[in-house]
Amino acid sequence: KETVDFNADTAEAPMRHALEGTGWSVGTVNVTTKRTWQCTEKNALSILRATQNIHGGDLIFDCPNRLVHLVTFGGNDSGALFAYRKNLKSIERVVDTRSLVTRLYAYGKDGMTFASINDGKEYVEDFTYTGEVRISTLDCSNFTNPYQMLEYTEMRLAEYCKPRVSYVLSAMDLSALTGYEHEAWALGDIVTVDDKDLNLSVKTRVVRRQYNLQEPWKTVLELSTTLRELGDSSAQWDKAADVLASTDVIDRQEVKDMVPFNHLRNSRADSGMNYWTNSGFEVDAENGVSGTASFKAEGVLGMTKSLAQTVYPASRRSYTFSAQIASEDLQKGPSGQVGIEVTFEYEDGTTETRFIDLF
Repeated sequence: KETVDFNADTAEAPMRHALEGTGWSVGTVNVTTKRTWQCTEKNALSILRATQNIHGGDLIFDCPNRLVHLVTFGGNDSGALFAYRKNLKSIERVVDTRSLVTRLYAYGKDGMTFASINDGKEYVEDFTYTGEVRISTLDCSNFTNPYQMLEYTEMRLAEYCKPRVSYVLSAMDLSALTGYEHEAWALGDIVTVDDKDLNLSVKTRVVRRQYNLQEPWKTVLELSTTLRELGDSSAQWDKAADVLASTDVIDRQEVKDMVPFNHLRNSRADSGMNYWTNSGFEVDAENGVSGTASFKAEGVLGMTKSLAQTVYPASRRSYTFSAQIASEDLQKGPSGQVGIEVTFEYEDGTTETRFIDLF
């Protein structure tokens, strides 16, 4: 699919673009957010995921009717109750704080920020769950409107600032039994989980199920406070994903999921020296590696030349640095160095410097 620009459009416009020629149609869309952005995704499934990510809402695939819905809330409060000695056999509670963020930076197209409309700050903060500063950067390169980008960043932070709490249950489906029709539930519905041993009584949502038709007491459910896409273990779900993804050989969204976000801004010299503190380098517009340009420096004996940039990465256990240099005819002096010097600043104010030798 071709690159398409959307100007203050609702989610229906990119969804129609995504599903064109797939045999699927846009179903119910009650998400009302309007966004100005550029869609560069190449296949239907990637475009749908990008639309959901930018506009919000629950993405639901109606396989029998070949419809895709994007709704603010994809389910009902079913009234179903899962409890021990009734229909609950086992339960596991998982609290995931690995991706929790309290300070979120955002950068739009050509490095645009919303600082001018956000008291000079390029970030938003939310310490509802913890007072710890946990920083991440949001890639908003599709955005050209700072007001919409600020709204979108606040929406994302409201999700990221809380831990993801999920439950995996082994339970019995009682809804087929006479007198228990009210215990029916479906994907996306709110159900109540009651566990006296864990002192737990919580309303949460069914986000995934593995339904056993022959032995319904072995049904496995995943419940979560966060719903991204409704998933079913049935072959229909897998087939739907395959059909939507097959419109292109490579799924760009899946590639994005595998490739770490590049925290360096203008790392390929596409925007000249923007975002860099430069001492002795210049832009070579003809010899790029991953892009059309690169940075170049002519060595001078006894002189240090450098490019520097400060980044604010997310809280992770490890990071990867990668670079490529053209070393033809390169000669070093007696104490010469060619490489990357990295200075880490920790929360307590201490610093650590490491040098990565590239030649």
